Amino acid sequence: MKLDTQTTIFMICLVYLILHGAIWFALQEYRSQQVKLWCLSGIVSGLAVVLLSMRGVVSEFVFIYIAQLLMLAGNWGRMVALRMYLLPEPLSRALLAYHVANILYFCVFCVLIALWNAEWEALMLFNGFYALLCFDYFRIGLKLFRRQSTLGAQLLMWAGLTFTVTLGVRTVGVALAGTIDDLYAPSWHQGIMVIGQFIAITLSNIAFLRIFLEIAERKKLEIAHELSVSNERADAMHRNSLNLKQLLDEREEIIRQLSIFNKTAGMGALVASLAHELNQPLTVIQMNTEMIDLVINNQNISLNENVNIQSAMDGLKKANQRAATIIQTLRNMFRHGNRTVSTFDFNDLVNEVVLISTSTLQRQRIDIQMALCHQPLQITGDKSQLQQVLLNLVTNASEAFPEHFLRAKTIDIRTSLHVGYFELTVRDNGTGISPEIEENIFELLRTNKESGMGIGLWLSKTIVESHHGSIHFTTSNEGTCFTLHLPIEASRSPKTVDVNKAQLS
Repeated sequence: MKLDTQTTIFMICLVYLILHGAIWFALQEYRSQQVKLWCLSGIVSGLAVVLLSMRGVVSEFVFIYIAQLLMLAGNWGRMVALRMYLLPEPLSRALLAYHVANILYFCVFCVLIALWNAEWEALMLFNGFYALLCFDYFRIGLKLFRRQSTLGAQLLMWAGLTFTVTLGVRTVGVALAGTIDDLYAPSWHQGIMVIGQFIAITLSNIAFLRIFLEIAERKKLEIAHELSVSNERADAMHRNSLNLKQLLDEREEIIRQLSIFNKTAGMGALVASLAHELNQPLTVIQMNTEMIDLVINNQNISLNENVNIQSAMDGLKKANQRAATIIQTLRNMFRHGNRTVSTFDFNDLVNEVVLISTSTLQRQRIDIQMALCHQPLQITGDKSQLQQVLLNLVTNASEAFPEHFLRAKTIDIRTSLHVGYFELTVRDNGTGISPEIEENIFELLRTNKESGMGIGLWLSKTIVESHHGSIHFTTSNEGTCFTLHLPIEASRSPKTVDVNKAQLS
């Protein structure tokens, strides 16, 4: 096999340029700095081969020094590009080793040529150094193969072995020759080196391309997997959202039913109170009607001329108005319709609740004392719900007294105006709240009454908070005081349109 300089230059440079150019073009869409470094380094190495094969055509300085620097730069760039596949493994130690090895090699090479004119020794150093340096291809491929068994890693290992073996054979061949008369003279070891260079360069470029595409494919699969997992999570969140909405709807229905149940639970006592309260105005109506009828039948006079008849007519109007007020108040309190938001005077609400509770409190011999703010306490909210809150507080206060209570029973109701809000207090002088439930008194189903359900105070707090207010209490063995704060802002609506929207927790 005859190898001349022109053939060697053409073949090796063609391999360098075609393969590295093809890789650069094929992977251009990835805009990878690693690909650019690999391809530029390969082109620089190809240019170095051109200069190393043109001794006599170019100057000795270019042949010896410039060509060596280009070869070192090209191999350094390709080694760094390959090691980038090992990230996140640190590159600092490898880069330091490359720098030290390249500097030492170049210094020794220059000494052999410039000081001793030892071309034979310099040629052995050249081939031996690159035989050792290219073994790093194998080491990098082995690390990648241990991470994941791929064809690209295997090809890189074979490329490294081919570089090392063929350059090692060339080194041994030059050493056995003992001298060098013609650098480009055909020989068996030069032939092996040239063939090995073709094979190794081809394998290394295919390995680089293969590894790059394998990693890119794994990243795509990881992204696809992450998208799949994200979609599954989104679907799960959507299902959970639907389930949560269903649970919230069920919770709201439970709250609505509890609200109704809490209202109707006290119906028995209120029906008795209603009968007692209505009995008085109805008795007045009956008596005044009989008197008017008697006067009309016995006296032939004008109704306007008899003072007694006029007084009886006024009594009829007042008694009728009182009965209508009681009935309307109870109807509003126990209606089951949707929430109605309006603006009203809270003092009027207190008077209405006290009106329907008076007879019950009188039968229990409870003295109710009231001190209402002289200024109107305008509030925007659901009057029926706030009536229920106050009725719960008054009912709880009336039940705070044991059967044999030695002191006089009193319930004190007060309202007072503050900056931006008003305060309502309902105080009794009973025995106080049991210590074991004091901290959890506003929780659902918590009560210290034998016949209690544990709904009233929880529901009261829910209603008050839905109106942007707050409720708290203090208690001792001398009585309990519930304090309610509500904002006075006619333009500020409650948080929700229905108590169903209040939180169950």
